Amino acid sequence: MSTVAVSYNYPLVALSVLLAILASYVSLELAHLAGKPHQIELKDRWLSISSLALALGIWTMHFIGMFAFKLPIPVIYDGFMTILSLLIALAGSFFGFATLLIPCPIRRTAALGGCIMGAGIAGMHYLGMHAMRVAADMHYNPFLVALSVLIAVFVSGLALWIVGSIKAGNIAKTTRNKILVAGMMGLAIASMHYLGMASVTLQLNGSTVDTHGFVIEGELMATTLSFAAILLILFPLYSVNYEHRFSDRLAIELKQLRINEARLRKLIENAPDAFFVHDENGQLLDVNKVACLQLGYTREELLSSSIFRIADKQELVKAICPSLLNTGGSQIQGTYIRKDGSTFPVEVNITAIMDNGKKYIFALARDVTETEKLKSHLSKLAMTDELTELYNRRAFISCLDKSLSRARRNAENLSVLMIDIDYFKQINDLYGHYVGDIALKHFSHTIKKSIRHEDIVGRLGGEEFAILLPNTSKYEASALAEKLRKTLEDSVFDHEEKEIGFTVSIGIACFDPPDISPMLLLKNADHALYLAKENGRNCVVNYCAAT
Repeated sequence: MSTVAVSYNYPLVALSVLLAILASYVSLELAHLAGKPHQIELKDRWLSISSLALALGIWTMHFIGMFAFKLPIPVIYDGFMTILSLLIALAGSFFGFATLLIPCPIRRTAALGGCIMGAGIAGMHYLGMHAMRVAADMHYNPFLVALSVLIAVFVSGLALWIVGSIKAGNIAKTTRNKILVAGMMGLAIASMHYLGMASVTLQLNGSTVDTHGFVIEGELMATTLSFAAILLILFPLYSVNYEHRFSDRLAIELKQLRINEARLRKLIENAPDAFFVHDENGQLLDVNKVACLQLGYTREELLSSSIFRIADKQELVKAICPSLLNTGGSQIQGTYIRKDGSTFPVEVNITAIMDNGKKYIFALARDVTETEKLKSHLSKLAMTDELTELYNRRAFISCLDKSLSRARRNAENLSVLMIDIDYFKQINDLYGHYVGDIALKHFSHTIKKSIRHEDIVGRLGGEEFAILLPNTSKYEASALAEKLRKTLEDSVFDHEEKEIGFTVSIGIACFDPPDISPMLLLKNADHALYLAKENGRNCVVNYCAAT
């Protein structure tokens, strides 16, 4: 029997090698997608497509390589064996890539995957060779066959190790590295194929080729199948590129979202006001550190509690309800309760929003303790005489107006004392205005100790004072005025080792008749004070309409 002389079409050989590299690149990209966290639910689909792309690439490369294998005798292929060789390549590729998902060290998974994938490649090749129907006998060189299988297993394992390393972040996922891996796999497949082809010797046997059954023959059929396989390989490549663009865009958007979220959280945590988020039932969902510091709770304690634990429920519900109706906002003045039971005033801006059919309340609470203190201080300054700390003229007349209305409504008695310090100008002239101010303070201190709790005293100007005596008759007012006159006469204060004293003149006016006005009542008391001065000072005089 004579040996069949063989030759190769080198352009087709080069095409087959490039096709093997292309198929390897596409399959590696698809296998990489199967391992991504956001693709975990689709890993079986991506692995299937990956193994299909690689199997088609190997099978097509084999078909083109066989087509490049020129024989001087007719060649046809058994269709069933050819399809079975494709299925073997498909199974080897699928289970080879699937080993990358096993939670084991990369070396072990690469070794196991390399054996599986290499066996699939070798099985596909030699079964495809066996599918040839020629009028010759095939004889294999065992050494070259074994070498081709070892090359397929080794290079497949190395490629899977590189893929696993890229996935684990040990090797940078660059285009150069991906091309390098694809080139290694493609060359391994091509080397295995052409080494396997070199291991075969054909010897003519004079038989006739069996053309019955399902067979593949003719250059047109081979070209058509190869072209279709190339299209099937390129289509997943388009899917991979689209997925990469989508993943890159998604990664950029997620990164920006995290940046914005971190920026917003930083603003909330560093806001000067306490920040609360709670649902319609008052359950707290989020707070910032200012809220924790103001209230004395930890973040965990607040998030397991209700807004009504720190705020008056009726007050808060009354403010929140309008916001709940129209998802609007409102502002309330309220009081918050600290963990230790102490309270502090707050100004709360409340906004209600809708999200997925549920309403949530956003609240910014500002501690207005200092503001309230300032308001109180300013109010006190507006109504208090700075030197004596008694009511000033405006505040005293306002109190007199209210007390007079109440006395008229309840048919109660009311009296007013008008008091003037006798010869106060002489104190200023003799000792100076500084001592005069001390005398006024001494007068104020003595008066405060001598009057009743409900009585109101004010400085109307200079050394002139007035005392409002609610529910006090003319006779009771006279007795109290005389007691005050005597107390002030007996009272002295020390200055530079000198005892200084003074006397006062007092005029009394009572709530009579009922239609009397505050200013007329003060005028009557002032008239009685004038008479007290006319009578020699240091005395008490009641106003009389006939006077």
